[in-house]
This record gives sequence, C-alpha cells and structure tokens, in this order.
Amino acid sequence: MGQSLQDQLLKAGIAKPKQVKKARHDKARRNKAARRAGGKGDEEQQKLSKDVEAATAAKREADRKRAQAANAEREQRERKRQAIQIINEHRIAIEKPEADEPPYSYTVKGKIRRLPVSRDQRRRLADGRLAIVRYDGQTSLVDVETAQRLEALIPKAISRITEADKASEADPDDPYAGYEVPDDLMW
Repeated sequence: MGQSLQDQLLKAGIAKPKQVKKARHDKARRNKAARRAGGKGDEEQQKLSKDVEAATAAKREADRKRAQAANAEREQRERKRQAIQIINEHRIAIEKPEADEPPYSYTVKGKIRRLPVSRDQRRRLADGRLAIVRYDGQTSLVDVETAQRLEALIPKAISRITEADKASEADPDDPYAGYEVPDDLMW
C-alpha cells in the first residue's frame, strides 16, 4: 500500500518535518479535546434529544386533539345532513285548517308555539301518531317512526306528545285530574 499524504509531501520536499510534527500535534490536541468534551457533549445531546422528544410528543398530542375536533365536526355535519334528508323524505304536508279552527299549540323550550293544522292532523298529533320537528328553521310534521329515528340524530328538535308524556305531566294530588282540557281551548 502507499504512504500517507503527509509522508509523500515530506519525501517530495513540499512539506518540512517541522510542519508534519505540528500537524500531528494539532490533530492529537483536537482528538483529546473532543474526548474531554465528549462527556459533556453526551449530556447536552441527551438533553437536546429529550427536548426534541417532548416537542414531538406535544405536537402529536396537539395533532390528535385537532383530529378529534375535526372528526367531531365532520360527524355533526353528517348527522345534520342525515336528519335533513330524513325530514325531507318523510315530511307530511301540513293541511290548511278551516277558518274557524284554532291552531295546534305545543311548547318548545318553555315557549308556546302554534301550528295551523287540519282537524285530522290535530287529532293525530294529540294521539301521538304524528310528531312536530323543528329543525334548521323549518317546522315539519312526521310520523312517529320517523320521529324516533330523528330522535337519535337530533333529540332537541322533536316535539311530540305521547301517552308517557301525558302520564308524567299528571300530578297525583291534582283535584281536577279527572277533568281533561280540550286541545282546542283558547284562553
């Protein structure tokens, strides 16, 4: 094998022995300094790697939270789309009442709302065979099966009167429990 570059330069007369000695000495000094700093460098390296790991873990956590929020928003949009589609497919047309018939009254969040419906639809609402859906700015009539499907998607948008609701509203100590109030009573 050939000689080192240092030896070749020395033999060719380009480098002087003093320069070769100085180069070896500088190289040894650098190696020694690197070995001494190696212990401190390892600690710094470990600290740096821990900082990097903590930063990546924090980034992963933030990404996970962002993804969860995006998924929740997407699921909410999907539920809204499904609800609107179900309402549009199963909507029952509100029949115009006769001139002397009062509107059907129901409550939403403690407020009394009125809906002008025909006598047949009022009877079906009172019997619990129809339900009122107020969603996305629209009031619609749907049958009970559709209302049950919608209740899973949008529970706050369904207004209906069932036998269980009537029973739960009755006060056991009410002295007028035997007297029913007609649906079309106007105050």
